[in-house]
Amino acid sequence: MGMCAVYQEVKEEDLKKLLESDDFFENIEELEEKDGTDLCDIDKMWNALHFLLTGELYSSKDNLLDELIFGSENINEESEEVARYIPKEKVIEISKKINEINFQDCLKNFDMNIFKENNIYPDIWDYIDEKEEIMKELSEHFENLKNFYNKVAKNKNIVVVTIG
Repeated sequence: MGMCAVYQEVKEEDLKKLLESDDFFENIEELEEKDGTDLCDIDKMWNALHFLLTGELYSSKDNLLDELIFGSENINEESEEVARYIPKEKVIEISKKINEINFQDCLKNFDMNIFKENNIYPDIWDYIDEKEEIMKELSEHFENLKNFYNKVAKNKNIVVVTIG
């Protein structure tokens, strides 16, 4: 199955309940079923998008593009899964930043060999004949993330990021 990234819109009062709960992952799933919560699933392309946008292997500095992919604040440090959230003020900043990005410019020098050399997840970089399809998938996930962050920023809500 692999490690997939899911971004979820959460209201402030729901985040407080999540932070106080004993089983974050069970309660976040319950919120998914609740009416009005929006999700953005970028599947296994989170690391590839991060690398494409930042040129960095992993989140290494306080950077809005790092937070876009990995979130800002830890929720559950004891889990193998990543569970973080982004406060609404940061969501608004990220929304502005992501709208400034011309993703086609990011793809101009897309080289699958560089992704392979850097062990970027997922391990698909040997499929050179699928380069166009991979670029299309990256573009679609970027657009979905951009639309998601714009909506959450407009609603003045929080984003919860889970990668696992």
